[in-house]
Amino acid sequence: MINTEAIYKLYPNVVRTIGGIAYDADGNEIAYDLALVTEQANKNDCKTKAQSLLSQSDWSMVSDVGLKNQADFVAYRGILRGLVISPVVDAVFPDAPVAVWA
Repeated sequence: MINTEAIYKLYPNVVRTIGGIAYDADGNEIAYDLALVTEQANKNDCKTKAQSLLSQSDWSMVSDVGLKNQADFVAYRGILRGLVISPVVDAVFPDAPVAVWA
């Protein structure tokens, strides 16, 4: 299935899609590069997953949580923020650190 979100991001003149066909405001069919759309879709997925993992680890940044290994969480979250800012096609996500309580 074609990722329409990626089509809209890459081709701002597209206002509607039906199946795998994209159209402009006048109803003209717009040709698009499927490989480029697939690449953008993979980057979108990378960004979404990184945002989700960041959200799941927000708790670790609260000052009174009492983690001995808060630096591990800071480094982990830094990698995830990098993937949000500059998503990649074949992302390798780091494993979340295990909390070590003070």
